[in-house]
Amino acid sequence: MLVKTLLSAISSGTELLFYRGQFPRDIPLDDNIPTLQGEPSYPLKYGYSLVGQVAALGPQVDPAWLQRLVFAFHPHETHFLSTPGKLLAIPEGIAPEDAVFLPNMETAVNLVMDGAPLIGEHVVVFGQGSVGLLTTALLARFPLDSLVTLDLFPMRRQLSLEAGAHASLDPAELEAIKTLQPGGADLVFEVSMKFLPDNSG
Repeated sequence: MLVKTLLSAISSGTELLFYRGQFPRDIPLDDNIPTLQGEPSYPLKYGYSLVGQVAALGPQVDPAWLQRLVFAFHPHETHFLSTPGKLLAIPEGIAPEDAVFLPNMETAVNLVMDGAPLIGEHVVVFGQGSVGLLTTALLARFPLDSLVTLDLFPMRRQLSLEAGAHASLDPAELEAIKTLQPGGADLVFEVSMKFLPDNSG
């Protein structure tokens, strides 16, 4: 199957580490994704969240795949060859712009399941990037007493409120949590991105 890429999500933190030569060389990129095997050094073909459209089929492939929107754990490329078993057909009604966040949502779901929030708890989420915002949106569905988030960027804090946070603070305002959650937090999620310093000169 030939797939034409429509969207390929960039992992800015990880890909910046590659570019700067700061990614640890003694750990694999991802044992579960064959396309991410090999030495992790720049330049490399990276990416693991791609949405495309099936443009052509081999003779053995079910014709129903043609023109289907699909998701793939695949690096950034304009086109690539794949087999049906390595693609997820995107259900009707899900936009490509939403489907490309599948790995981030998978992470957010796992975080919330591991955290196991309880009714009436006070919850804090540090970091409102893609995973942080999705985690916040999921937590907002629970009957929590308070859900407070923190992020450096005002736009992310606004999105956090729209996703259901009761309050979203700049990390410099960390002391304000004592007013919002006088008894302290019952559950804390740390999903902020910490960039290593650029020592390239």
